[in-house]
Amino acid sequence: MSPRIGLNFNELLKTAIQIVDDEGWDVLTISYLAKKLTIQPPSIYNHVKNLDELKNSIALYGIQQLYEELHSSINDQSKEGIFSLALAYIHFARKHPGLYQSTLSSTHTVGDQYTVVATQILELIFEVLKPYDVNEIDQIHIVRGLRSILHGFVSLEDRGGFGINIPIDESIRFVLEHYMKNIESLNK
Repeated sequence: MSPRIGLNFNELLKTAIQIVDDEGWDVLTISYLAKKLTIQPPSIYNHVKNLDELKNSIALYGIQQLYEELHSSINDQSKEGIFSLALAYIHFARKHPGLYQSTLSSTHTVGDQYTVVATQILELIFEVLKPYDVNEIDQIHIVRGLRSILHGFVSLEDRGGFGINIPIDESIRFVLEHYMKNIESLNK
């Protein structure tokens, strides 16, 4: 392999993201990334300390992109805002399966910047839930439930778990409508 002149961190990160989106989070190694970049593995260490730092960078980029998708999807604080946010979440996971997985992975150490963006996502969801006027503890339960529903759909779809010929997005909307009805009933 001949050395790559002008390799920088952004190119390295872009290639690593492409690997995780196309082939999976677990495929990414320093040696595999070097092979894809047609460089020797030690050259990677000119840009990152180790695989954990690289995965942390991918996770940070992934969660920033997820936040942007969610933020731009919300047009109001209403039931439709929840649906828009939910579909944006699922669309992101479909479009970027490796980046999505990186936002969930416990196999890397997340940094302070990651935590800041994760908190922004949480605050964004809380903002959409404001019209439901639920207390802080109930908000946490609602967000956990919503995330579980969405991740469940994403995971099952990714593994081919939906074989019946009914559009998945219709099922998502159906489940969310009933979920939101239960949330509305908290205030009655």
